[in-house]
Amino acid sequence: MKLLESRKIEPRASFDLPAYMALGQTGDLSGREVAELLEYWERWKTCLNAYVIGKNKGYLALFMEVQVEEDIDRAWEHSPSMGFRLQTLVQTMVACALQDMIPGIGRDQCAPVPKPNKVLKRSLSRLGLEFSSQGTLNYRFSTLTFYPYKDGCPVCYLAPSCPKLNLPRMEGLFNPPG
Repeated sequence: MKLLESRKIEPRASFDLPAYMALGQTGDLSGREVAELLEYWERWKTCLNAYVIGKNKGYLALFMEVQVEEDIDRAWEHSPSMGFRLQTLVQTMVACALQDMIPGIGRDQCAPVPKPNKVLKRSLSRLGLEFSSQGTLNYRFSTLTFYPYKDGCPVCYLAPSCPKLNLPRMEGLFNPPG
């Protein structure tokens, strides 16, 4: 039974306030809110896990531990606005870590998801990761992509269902032809 080699790597992610604000679609954060986000960022950095699967050309699995999911769920129950801010924060952390580890991914680009296959699924399962046939990992805040970066949307398994690629064209919607 073939398995891909895997190794744990130390992810780095520096807080990027403009990226956070773009993801959260917000422009107004108080100093107290930013300080609170930075406290969570520091606490959650140790919950960020990264593995390289394969040798020269392979995959990068990046995920946040379940504790982060639980923290966010509790925040949503207590304060939906705080839950939203923390969910945006963890999404920013994953995106920043990806950009740091895979320089080919630009700020506005996605990490293409590979097609699930038996060898990749078996290799990930040794790490406690489940890779579904829908192209998702068993952690809410996670991603699996090619390592090093590979071609973006044309090779992404999720491209047929991607909302960024499949939104209806807006041409003519507001200015009828005439």
